[in-house]
Amino acid sequence: MPLPTRFLARLRRLPLRLRRVLSGGTEGLHPSKIKGSGLTFVENRPYVPGDDPRAINWPLTARTGEPIVKRFEASRELILWLVVDPSPSMFLGDPVSPLRWAMELCGAAMATVSAGGDRLGLLVPGDGRTPPLRLFPKRGRIHGLKILERLVERGPAIPTPEGWRLALGHWGDRGKGHRLWILSNGAGLGGLGELVKPIAARHRVVWFRPENPLHRRSPNWPDPGFPATVERQTWNILEDPVLRLGLWLKNGGA
Repeated sequence: MPLPTRFLARLRRLPLRLRRVLSGGTEGLHPSKIKGSGLTFVENRPYVPGDDPRAINWPLTARTGEPIVKRFEASRELILWLVVDPSPSMFLGDPVSPLRWAMELCGAAMATVSAGGDRLGLLVPGDGRTPPLRLFPKRGRIHGLKILERLVERGPAIPTPEGWRLALGHWGDRGKGHRLWILSNGAGLGGLGELVKPIAARHRVVWFRPENPLHRRSPNWPDPGFPATVERQTWNILEDPVLRLGLWLKNGGA
């Protein structure tokens, strides 16, 4: 399932929001919820016992007569996990299969993350015959191409709740603010809802779902039971997913 040349050419136009890379990496691109020393000034506030005296704003303190400290916002890198549903229906479709659509989104994500100096990982559940696929987040174009190659080599599987559990592992129990993009038409998401609930409380989870407007009688897959904290993006599978992703990123989707 080779990626077409026109698709690879379109990747060069992405990302539209994160393409300009600073010499210091991704400092300032992805603000952290953790407050502390960093490069981005947040506010001046009254001194509270226990604050670092080195953070005191002495000129403002002299003007107000009260100790004032400066707060800064720490920045960190972006870690994006791609979660691809390998159910058999993802391999079917004319003229575009949901899996091809998902692979193009993966390629666009690779271009975006590589341009920002961030890390990209891949999770694909297995079944009784196929083990789960886990590629831990790394930086660089070579790693991104490896993700696409492994997806091309991957065959259909019927994910089970246990398959999803093994694929996700315990990564969502640690840290905050990662991104998890679920790429699926909804067919193989059974059992994933309960596993996603605690993850969505700590990380940003988005479900990208392809929809073919020409197939009015497309299967109505059961709702996976995702919590309200999971963002749902239903996109026309016949539209260019690379351009659509670029527009979504420009509007703050990342």
